[in-house]
Amino acid sequence: MVSTLLIGVKGYGADQDTVSSKNCYATLPLKVFKLNSPYGIRTHPVNGELHSFHKGIDIAGKNEIVVSLLPGIIDKIGYTSIMGNYVAIRYGGYTVYYAHLSKIYCSVAQVVSTGYPIGLTGSTGRTTGEHLHLSVFRGRVSINPLYFLLMILSKSGGELKHYLYGG
Repeated sequence: MVSTLLIGVKGYGADQDTVSSKNCYATLPLKVFKLNSPYGIRTHPVNGELHSFHKGIDIAGKNEIVVSLLPGIIDKIGYTSIMGNYVAIRYGGYTVYYAHLSKIYCSVAQVVSTGYPIGLTGSTGRTTGEHLHLSVFRGRVSINPLYFLLMILSKSGGELKHYLYGG
C-alpha cells in the first residue's frame, strides 16, 4: 500500500509572496503537493524490479506549472530516456532535478527567483503517467527531497542562505 502525502498552500510562496535581495525564501514546486512515490526502496512501477532504489520523489500533477523552489541558477537542461525532459537548478551546494517535463520555460545559466515558472508537468522519459519527479543532490550524493523541502520551507532569510551556501 502506498501512503499519500497531501500539502496544500495558498499559491506559490506559501507564507511569503515577495522576493528581495535581502530575503531568501522557499516554495513548493507545484501549487498542490500530492506525493505519489517516495524516496528509497520500492518495486519499480515500469519494469517491476523488486528493491529498486528511487533517487527522488514523484509528485502528482497534470498540466501543472512547475516553479523553482528557491532563487538559483539553471545548471542543465536536457533529455534522457529515464528522466525525459529535465531542468537541473543549482541552489548553493545543492542541485535539484525537475524531471518528466512536457515543456521547459528556461535556459541554461539563467538566474531564477523563488516561484519562477521553469516548466510544465509531463510524462516524458520512463513513466507510468504524468507527474513531476524531483531529485536533490548535495555534490554527487542523493538526498531525500522530502527532508530537503522540510528544511528549506522551515527557514528564510539569512538562516536559509546559511543552510544552502554554508559559511
